[in-house]
Amino acid sequence: MKNIFVSFFCMFIICAVTGQTVQMVEDSQNIQALLDAMSKAWNRHDAKAFSMGFSEDADFTNVMGITAYGRDSIEKFHEKSFATIFKNSSLKITGKKIRYITNDLTGVDVTWEMTEAQTPDGKAIPFRKGLINLLMIRYSDQWLILIMHNMNLPNS
Repeated sequence: MKNIFVSFFCMFIICAVTGQTVQMVEDSQNIQALLDAMSKAWNRHDAKAFSMGFSEDADFTNVMGITAYGRDSIEKFHEKSFATIFKNSSLKITGKKIRYITNDLTGVDVTWEMTEAQTPDGKAIPFRKGLINLLMIRYSDQWLILIMHNMNLPNS
């Protein structure tokens, strides 16, 4: 019972300081957990686990403008990439910003860094960083990616 009280009190303090509701704090934690799981799946080069963060009808666009539609297609797209250009890559999520559109729809900007990627002919790609724009939707108690657009950012 003490732990529940401490958790509630901490949540109350966070909400008071940040101006967020309890639901917004919980949503942020759940979205961060999804991003962490996807990053771990990326670093294991596990296309199936990576694709689970997407809704069944998701749209995905990578930094080159190549698209995949639907969770199954997103998984297949990443299977090929994880076996080749990203087979040794390491992805790190460096930040996120959430903007509510409705209670069940958010825009999320995610910044990332990547090392150990390579070109299709096997040459090393230098350190990269980028920005992912997500439109996320709440399904029951779970947040999933509905639309993902990814882009490279300059390394300066």
